[in-house]
Amino acid sequence: MSSLKKNFLYVLLQQFVLLGLPFLTIPYISRILGPNGVGHYSYSFSYITLFINVFLLGSNLYAIREIANVKADSQQLSRSFSEIFLIRTGLLTIATVVYFICVPLVWKGDAVFYWQSLHLIGAFFDITWLFQGLEKFKKVVTRNITLKLMGFGSVFIFVKDEHDLVLYTIIMGAAVIIGNLALFYRLNQYVRLTLTNTVFKQHFLQMLILFIPSFSAMIYSVLDKTMLGIMSTTAQVGFYEQSYKIVYMISSLINISGVIMLPRTSSLIAEKKFEKLLQVLRNGVTVTLFLVLPIAFGFLAISKDFVLWFLGDNFKPSGTIAMIMAPIIIFKSLGVVFGSWYFVPMKKNKEYTLPIVFGAVLNFILNLLLIPRYGGAGAAIATTITEGLILAIQVWFLKDVIKLQNRAKYAIMTYLLGSMAMAIILYQFSIYGHFSLLPAILLKVVVGIIVYGAVLGLFREQLALGFVKKIFFFKSKGKSG
Repeated sequence: MSSLKKNFLYVLLQQFVLLGLPFLTIPYISRILGPNGVGHYSYSFSYITLFINVFLLGSNLYAIREIANVKADSQQLSRSFSEIFLIRTGLLTIATVVYFICVPLVWKGDAVFYWQSLHLIGAFFDITWLFQGLEKFKKVVTRNITLKLMGFGSVFIFVKDEHDLVLYTIIMGAAVIIGNLALFYRLNQYVRLTLTNTVFKQHFLQMLILFIPSFSAMIYSVLDKTMLGIMSTTAQVGFYEQSYKIVYMISSLINISGVIMLPRTSSLIAEKKFEKLLQVLRNGVTVTLFLVLPIAFGFLAISKDFVLWFLGDNFKPSGTIAMIMAPIIIFKSLGVVFGSWYFVPMKKNKEYTLPIVFGAVLNFILNLLLIPRYGGAGAAIATTITEGLILAIQVWFLKDVIKLQNRAKYAIMTYLLGSMAMAIILYQFSIYGHFSLLPAILLKVVVGIIVYGAVLGLFREQLALGFVKKIFFFKSKGKSG
């Protein structure tokens, strides 16, 4: 089995576990902590995420790319690892000091905010970027699965009512610290920490370049919850947060390709195999649309029933929010293909940065206009429009790069037609069918799969089906669209 296929299977296993455990914990926590407890945690977590991402600049993507570029030279690998690790440590030290100054001054010594600092401590020991750059995904996957299992078990054992919010915060932070520390086991098999002849300036400048899109992306992925907490209520943060988690939980399963393909496409570029890179990119677009179009349209049709069943009656407003955010599944999935497969490894910093910067500005403005009037739904509208704008700008930049053949264009139109037909039938099913929540959801899923498959069969579409049989392009032969 090829290393790329192994990496895909490792990360696919990880995503199933990472999605499967929240599938159990999200409804439990929603019912135990309620909208206000979930909102309080999410609001405080948004701030700690801001601190970590702001002070780490753009180091994660940069570090993966740099490690992938030098992995064949063990001496240079150790040097690059040491330099990046020391830079990150220094930046996080500053972040920790600033955060502990802010807690008593800005958040009045709120205990939840204090304990969120465990995530900052955990970030000191986060070296997943090293193993991702080396394409050693088995170690990262094992760590992530262990981490989630620890947190999962602890939540069910110790978190019993709404008064256990602080305990829940401690459990989440402690699991991150323990999981990250586990990556240091036998680290010297791969690299050695060296402090001789270190050159930090070049790394730091490149991190700053990638920081602009990283910070901009953070604005519309984290700041929405922060703004909701300031301009609305913690309950609205809770409604939005749980809908957000469900939508991004779905898209993250599809987006595992971004983690796998960044080091691989970086290697193709280093070997100057640009035609192979473009073939990979075109195949990725087609297969991604084959998967995400029916998932997004199907989720749109079942979201209200699913949210009520999954989160409980207290989170009924989350159903509408989830419907609004359903298109994000499509936007994010294609964005990962364009960004992680092409813009980042090709060092197209302008093309990678500008869409995210424009999106961040638009998102901030839309949040200011929509949150005061519509609460969580307003934040959802802002986020969906933002993701759509970012994708549109990326497509414009790539108009001369991705030139799909007619065969691929026909396939994509077939996927869209099949997805729309599925959504219409499921909507009619909702009007005339009278079932309890879970049977209705399961029946809609089955009907949706049958309708989508029937449309593809009717038009005899084989392109993406052929790709899937080969597990993307792992054994691709010949030309593709």
